[in-house]
Amino acid sequence: MNKLEKNYLNIPIIETERLILNYPLANDFKILELFLKSERSKFVGGPYRSFTSWNDYMANIGHWSLYGYGLWSLRIKDNNEYIGRVGIIKPAMFKEPDLAWQVFEAYEGKGYAYEAAIAVKDYAINNFKLTSLASHIAEGNKNSISLAERVGFKLETEEVIDNIKFNIYFHI
Repeated sequence: MNKLEKNYLNIPIIETERLILNYPLANDFKILELFLKSERSKFVGGPYRSFTSWNDYMANIGHWSLYGYGLWSLRIKDNNEYIGRVGIIKPAMFKEPDLAWQVFEAYEGKGYAYEAAIAVKDYAINNFKLTSLASHIAEGNKNSISLAERVGFKLETEEVIDNIKFNIYFHI
């Protein structure tokens, strides 16, 4: 995985006041796996098992390769601690690119997801030339619904995908 350490996909780095959003690193997987195997991952298809966690981690790397965008690793600027992921994904079952976020439990409620989501939204609009940008939020995920609204997304529709009801919020 040394290629990741060298940012071989040329994933752009975004900095905010408190955060660095950068490319995935090999040691991110073990921390991400803890989240994906926990009950906290229920709104993103979890809890996962080890192999599914690995598939999720690798799918993000594939996203960057295929689309030129994906989930950035979210790090605290002061200590480089990995605290989650925020970025743009486009699963085959979604009609439009999706602004997604996952912040690990110890870092929730500190404004990190908001800060990162605003930065990614602005970066995506200015650099990825997207014609639409949504957030597909599983029904019942009150924290993500609140964040989408704070970031400026508006609820436009609902859709059932793989037996999961999504509220779909749009920005563009």
